[in-house]
Amino acid sequence: MYDTTKLFLSQEQAGGSVQDCLHYLTNLSETYRQESGQTYIAGNAGNLRVGVSVHGVSITGSLAKFYLGTNLHTLNRSDSRRAFEMMADTLHLPIQKATVSRVDIGHNLVMDHKPELYYQHLGPSAKYQRLVQPKSLSYQNNLRSYKFYNKIAESRKNGVAIPDVYRGKHLLRAELCYMQRLPKQFNQALITPDTLTDEQFYISMYDRWFKEYEAISKVGLAKMDTSKINTPDDYLKQLLAMCIQEKGLDTVLHHVEVSKEQHMFKHAAYYSNLKRKLKELCSSNTFADQPELIKELNKKVARAKQHYR
Repeated sequence: MYDTTKLFLSQEQAGGSVQDCLHYLTNLSETYRQESGQTYIAGNAGNLRVGVSVHGVSITGSLAKFYLGTNLHTLNRSDSRRAFEMMADTLHLPIQKATVSRVDIGHNLVMDHKPELYYQHLGPSAKYQRLVQPKSLSYQNNLRSYKFYNKIAESRKNGVAIPDVYRGKHLLRAELCYMQRLPKQFNQALITPDTLTDEQFYISMYDRWFKEYEAISKVGLAKMDTSKINTPDDYLKQLLAMCIQEKGLDTVLHHVEVSKEQHMFKHAAYYSNLKRKLKELCSSNTFADQPELIKELNKKVARAKQHYR
């Protein structure tokens, strides 16, 4: 489950000089930063990027790649614990005492179709900005992000060999990234590697990954439901929903933003109210069939959550 992590181990936490780990790094480079008057040394431990200063050592990289050699396979809780132990042995540092400042939770889902075909059915999500790229879809705010992307395409782009088990398969990566203020987000005084591998915390991370997915509005295929059309207004409401889905909700919401810049309405609240109503209209199940693609994705996300250990 865990992928990219960012750790910081201070001199005090290490109980000694963290500079001793430099002996176990490769590709060393030195940088002097005039603003702080400090010299920073960086190097690699496998795929991990390690930075050392008088304050401590920072360690950033994919935990799965470090332990398994690739993040095409998913770490379970036991693997994660052993990966941190391996990191401690490699760097000769008490990694379990380090502070975690970033953690990514990712799953590779084997799908029936190309990952890009599923994106159009994943609509807006509250408190996130939805961003569409040719090969990916992401939901972002200042604290975290939720990303969907074609894992096979990404691996090939980075020169990663595709294991036989995944050749010819469609692999959709669903990844929740906690990028800062982890203690506040998890309501914990401190997040350490021991915290991440604690059973109850680990289960709660699976729950968070699943709940964030569930919070995304699923966009169905609009059609007229004549049983619910009794007035011209009913007809126009359903017609509008079909038009929104045909044009794409993002396109319509962007048009509202353009209208705001042009000061179309007298009251600022009109724009937020209009966007809210458009989102509600687009996500309404009254006149939208849930596509088979979303049914499949819902099922496979739910199945991944069941195998949390």
